[in-house]
Amino acid sequence: PVFADIDPISLNIDPACIKNAISEKTRAVIVVHLFGLTANVDEIKSLIKDKDIFLVEDCAQSFGASYKDKKTGTLGDISCFSFFPSKNLGCYGDGGMVSTANDQLAETLKLLRNHGSPVRYEHTIVGYNSRLDEMQAAILRIKLKRIDQYNKQRHDNASKYTKALTELGITTPSESADSTHVYHQYTIQNSHRDKIHAALSEQNIASAIYYPKGLHQQIAFTNNNAAVSLPITENICANCLSLPMYPELSSAQIDRIISVFQQQLG
Repeated sequence: PVFADIDPISLNIDPACIKNAISEKTRAVIVVHLFGLTANVDEIKSLIKDKDIFLVEDCAQSFGASYKDKKTGTLGDISCFSFFPSKNLGCYGDGGMVSTANDQLAETLKLLRNHGSPVRYEHTIVGYNSRLDEMQAAILRIKLKRIDQYNKQRHDNASKYTKALTELGITTPSESADSTHVYHQYTIQNSHRDKIHAALSEQNIASAIYYPKGLHQQIAFTNNNAAVSLPITENICANCLSLPMYPELSSAQIDRIISVFQQQLG
């Protein structure tokens, strides 16, 4: 993989950095709609137009989000969803989905999910066992009917956070006129992140650092990326903190969380 830095406002991949990373070896651009906000898809598409480059959407955190009135998962050549229980649309265990409007890709995906087998005991390619089991599918079908309601509740809770935290000088998540944010995570930025993280923990309030280091800094990739510097990614990793976020979060709970910020920064 060739890594590109992110935009400091949206926290999504920066199209300008993609442009500088594309070469004759590039086969696909992977776009992660991070924390539930869609990336600048039109600008990214303009960079790979008329090139033999696929656009892959990582929609694990963006189920139900839109970009210019089109849902994530319909914007690229192929799109990947996670139904892990913590996601906006989550099942009871592990699960996921891949979507595409390309018939050829769809046929290949059907082979890959089922041991590379088009008919029983015949294997045309090496595949996997990646079939969503019926129990997970049944749970997802029930919750799918309520996903817009759940996402609206997340958005309402995010608005309460943002109003209070902005007054305290906290950098809060951005929104865009072109995109809807479904707030899989509500992630702030502050130079006192570790202090706030510890104070919340002392009050038995969960918070999490997504993510403590960039992918380019992971051991699995450092051999080929030892000289790579992504300063915006690294700065966000040093200052970001995700606060409790789920549809049923109450105003009283949000007030209690905000009070910890007020004690630490007021």
